[in-house]
Amino acid sequence: MSDKFTALFQPLQLTSKVQLKNRIVKTAQWFIYPEPDGSVGDRLVNFYRAVARGGPGMITVEESICDYPLGASNQPHIRLDDDRFIPGLSRLASAIHEYDVPAVVQITHAGPAHNPLQPNGGQPIAPSSIDPPSEPTFAVARELTKAEIEELIEKFAQAARRCKDAGFDGVELHSAHYALVNAFLSRRQNKRHDEYGCDTLENRARFPGSILKRMRELCGPDFVLGVRMNGREWGDPLGTTNEEAIAFAKMFEAAGANYLQVSAYGYGPFWMAAFPDYVAVMGPPDVKSFVDRLPDGALIPDAAEIRKAINIPVSGVGRLSFETAEKVVREGLVDLAAFGRHFMADPEFPVKLKEGRREDIRPCNGCLYCLHVLFLNLPVECRVNPFMGHEGEMIISPAEKRKKVLVIGAGPAGLEAARVAALRGHDVTVYDKASEIGGLMPMAAFIKSGGTDEIPPLLDWYERQLKNLNVKLSLGKEVTVDVVKKLAPDAVVVATGGKPVQAPISNGKVVTTEELKSRAKGFVRLLGPDALSALTKIFLPTGKRVVVVGSDLAALQTVEFLVKRGKQVTLVDTAENIGKGTGIHLLVKYPLWLQAVGVAVYTGVKKYKAVNKEGLVIETKEGQEVTLECDTVMVVTQYGQNTDLFDALEGIVQERYLVGDAASAEGPAYIHGAIRDGANVALKI
Repeated sequence: MSDKFTALFQPLQLTSKVQLKNRIVKTAQWFIYPEPDGSVGDRLVNFYRAVARGGPGMITVEESICDYPLGASNQPHIRLDDDRFIPGLSRLASAIHEYDVPAVVQITHAGPAHNPLQPNGGQPIAPSSIDPPSEPTFAVARELTKAEIEELIEKFAQAARRCKDAGFDGVELHSAHYALVNAFLSRRQNKRHDEYGCDTLENRARFPGSILKRMRELCGPDFVLGVRMNGREWGDPLGTTNEEAIAFAKMFEAAGANYLQVSAYGYGPFWMAAFPDYVAVMGPPDVKSFVDRLPDGALIPDAAEIRKAINIPVSGVGRLSFETAEKVVREGLVDLAAFGRHFMADPEFPVKLKEGRREDIRPCNGCLYCLHVLFLNLPVECRVNPFMGHEGEMIISPAEKRKKVLVIGAGPAGLEAARVAALRGHDVTVYDKASEIGGLMPMAAFIKSGGTDEIPPLLDWYERQLKNLNVKLSLGKEVTVDVVKKLAPDAVVVATGGKPVQAPISNGKVVTTEELKSRAKGFVRLLGPDALSALTKIFLPTGKRVVVVGSDLAALQTVEFLVKRGKQVTLVDTAENIGKGTGIHLLVKYPLWLQAVGVAVYTGVKKYKAVNKEGLVIETKEGQEVTLECDTVMVVTQYGQNTDLFDALEGIVQERYLVGDAASAEGPAYIHGAIRDGANVALKI
């Protein structure tokens, strides 16, 4: 066992019959993997089996609803509202138990978060009807009657009974975030004046307390009952305070809870407080006190205060690094460390930590691509782990015949193709004309340096994996048809990246991001992205006033980079809307941020008419001629398909594959698309 993570690998007894072999818990996340009717199918089973194989102390199965359809925010959630779902649930429990891992199911009710526009929708329900609702995307809810509240208590309890009948070790009552139970706990949302109302802490906690007591009656003394709760609500004077959360925690313990999982919720800029790193992205100054509480583990201080006041285990969560998790468990701030996104990036990380293989863990970058996909109400995927959610069909198995594989290009598509091909037993060589691996990723790391999207650890991981797999790297060498003929591979993967598209304007004042990248590459390699990023805050080869031409993800990141270096920026594009290729989780923030930092935005531009000594002359979508005064016009380079080498190899190599940006006809594949392409191609060779 690793001597660096000894606290995380201590056992913990939850009940007389349930012992955790370590302190690592898979937290509940909604993945949209159930079948359309809310039943358990192969995708759910395969995913959770993979997580169990990785060796956590306990798995919390994602948000599952006790009431249909009003209990669901959107569809499909796992359904617990009818006995007909028990066989599928039993199959899921058995798959997790194959690896001797206890499992609980998080039971939730969407309440005010129910989307009335979903199939079988209806008006949401809540303790009180408030207008505006607690989140701007919510519909106005209907206030529950006391009789309905009592019916819901029984629905929660019967859902727990079904989980027990299916073979699960326990359940977790979702009393945090958007869910109905938290709406009762929060004075921001609960305006009632009866025994479930806002006048006393006891009344606010009566609903979850009654649920826990009824669950215990139905499920017996050894069935695990957990509660996910907020350590506090941020951003509103009526939000739950940490002192109130401590009082609630004591009540949950008295009502029969075996553990508490402490998260957070918030309003306004603190809306996604459960994702501390997301709150920090383009957040206003008043969020700094929240995100700077610890370098990571911003939610731990509130959880630690709760831990002091009760006698049952407390689980901490919130973008924890493994090192911080070890520290807070060792120091007794919390008893358990709950992880979500780390399991998505690498479900085997617990066993790797235990075996001292920290450097083999595929790192979560904190990019929140998973959140973007969730906001689209699609099955969740991970940017760095293309196998997540596809465990049943994307299986790395030994190749029938060992082949000599040439990968041309060491960007994300090429790196993943090389890794997976080598894992399957092929003899793999990677060529790239650059002198380092990563393609455009080192430049992206430079642009994003200091943010929450950490790309360098992924590059380091790929470098280590390729070395461990004996993949041969030949860098600083451009591949031609003659080189391929000389190497005589059995299969070629062409991952050469997209081809730059000619800029729509040119002039002495005009510089393209492709040109800047070419200039900066050597400095990135010499100094590293963080050091170079810091240096550009002192000197940047642009004027004070910059017009950025483009509005896609790369353009927005360029604007952010320039603004943070004190430049006065204007954004222009022929597109009608900004943000092509940008995750929804960021797209909701960018317009407000652009306005807050004073970036003028011109979209739907009809024509770039001229570049003169004053700046860029445009014809706006209203047909007006406007001169945007600037010292530099920066055109964000666009990229198209790059099939030249692939086409030239026709008839020369028996197997050839085109992947990543080189293959994408609809703009960049981005890191997630490129890695997925590389993995899928390597599984075919």
